[in-house]
Amino acid sequence: MTRYLNLALICTMILVVAAVYQIKYDAETAAETVRGLKAEVDKEREAIALLKAEWSLLNQPARLQALVERHPDYLELVPLDPIQIGELSEIPMRPEPVDETTASIEDGQ
Repeated sequence: MTRYLNLALICTMILVVAAVYQIKYDAETAAETVRGLKAEVDKEREAIALLKAEWSLLNQPARLQALVERHPDYLELVPLDPIQIGELSEIPMRPEPVDETTASIEDGQ
């Protein structure tokens, strides 16, 4: 009887060791994936910072003014006329939304 009990315990121990090894292997794989994703995120953050710096460089007013003066025929930009500036009261109000159920009752249908 004790032989069977010892054999069962040894088999259980082997299964537990295999399960622990599998869990350790899965954890290492997940950690490696996380490391790769963190490196990718860091690379993207650096790219975003570089693009923001380039964007601010390209949008400097002095540079844009020089481009406008260099290519007036192509850009066809003209100074803003004060008559083009309106007031908030000149904007028409948005029409009331029509509810289909209310509209059909009011129409007598």
